[in-house]
Amino acid sequence: MSHSVIKGEAGPEGVGRSGWRRRPTAKTIFLAVLLLVLAAYTEIAFGMEATTASGRIGAGFFPRIIGGSAAVLTLIALVQSMRAGSGEDDDTVDLEEDMGEGDLGHHPKAMIITIALTMVFVATLTTLGAIISGVIFMFALLWFLNRTHLVTNIVLSLGLPLAMYLLFQTFLNSGLPEGILPRF
Repeated sequence: MSHSVIKGEAGPEGVGRSGWRRRPTAKTIFLAVLLLVLAAYTEIAFGMEATTASGRIGAGFFPRIIGGSAAVLTLIALVQSMRAGSGEDDDTVDLEEDMGEGDLGHHPKAMIITIALTMVFVATLTTLGAIISGVIFMFALLWFLNRTHLVTNIVLSLGLPLAMYLLFQTFLNSGLPEGILPRF
């Protein structure tokens, strides 16, 4: 009888009174190793220049953002994986089982068209410019994938390439291809 009381106080097997797991799971070990790799990546990124002498973004600008963000997110996932109740009996596993397996690799037509449109985008990027090539690419791909929402496709096709151009060309001064449109 005293054995069941002690077991009841300790909680489920492998979980201590504080709510933390006693033994690491494979997920916890993976996240810990990934966190170490991301910390090393971020340290290397901070060793590179963030801007060039001309004021443009340097080689270390985006790696700092990516490495820092990924390290923070991995640390959060690591802490959550070490908490009690975050094992294989998690709600996400039940949701995945309810949803069934994904239909990956069964849409060759969509994949081939996406690759072809991407090749056209890359081929026309320098001649037409970033904005026009982006608009054509976005509209063609959205029209193929989502023909029922024409207005949404037009808004996204115009808005996203323009926003990306403003971000990279105007704010970050990274120098995108002008093409046939004048620089603004």
